[in-house]
Formats: sequence, C-alpha cells, structure tokens
Amino acid sequence: MEIKKYHRDYLPALRQLYLDSRTATFTWQDTTVFKLSDFERDTDGEQIWVAVEGSEVLGFISIWEPDGFIHHLFVSPHKLRHGAGSRLLNISKQHYSALSLKCLVVNESATDFYHSNGFVIASTYDDGLDSYHLMTFSS
Repeated sequence: MEIKKYHRDYLPALRQLYLDSRTATFTWQDTTVFKLSDFERDTDGEQIWVAVEGSEVLGFISIWEPDGFIHHLFVSPHKLRHGAGSRLLNISKQHYSALSLKCLVVNESATDFYHSNGFVIASTYDDGLDSYHLMTFSS
C-alpha cells in the first residue's frame, strides 16, 4: 500500500468510494440524496492524500490546511481494518503538528479508531441536529 498525493486520475474511483462509503455507513442519514459529484463539492480547496494498492484506490483523507482540520477520512467498505485509515492518518501527522476533526457521538467505532491513533476528545457539542466530539492530536 502506498499513500500518494491526489491526482485527477484518482477522481472516478474517489467519487465512487466516497458515495459507497457514506451509503454503507451513514445509517442515520437519508443516503438517497448522496451523489457522485458530492466528492468534488465536499473536498474543494482541501489537501487530499490517497491510499492505493496497485491500481486500486483504498481510501483518502482530506484536510483543510489553514486549520489542520481533517474534514474527511474514508476507506472503501471492503477494505476496512486493513491499515489504510491508520496510514492516511500517519501521513497527516507527518505534515501537521496539530490536527483536529469532528466525529459523531453515535459513530463509536470511529471514535475508538481515532483514540487508538492518538486523538483525544477535546469537547463534545450538540448543534441541534447531531452530537459530535471535537477530537485533537498534537505531536
């Protein structure tokens, strides 16, 4: 597995991965409104790294650089728990001394994953729609 900077050649696979991942895991949302084009809209202006194995895209991480904010970390549903998510976090830690992210409280497996990768819950919020943890990492 390699971690590479985003290149437009990855776009079709990333669009599909983003759609498939959210459809499979966002059980608390109406997934029928998700579209392939959401990837471009939701990652506009962000730094993106891609986990690839051969020609297969396994996952991606996107970071809003001004704040060191991890906006997205997605791994293909059939490649979960194979190390891609941790490798994507590790490349981010190499480039940023401080990182933050929001994780929905209901997404306990994601919270556990981030804990196991050195993130801590800094605070918990309820914005009226969802409750989420603000999680941080400092090297």
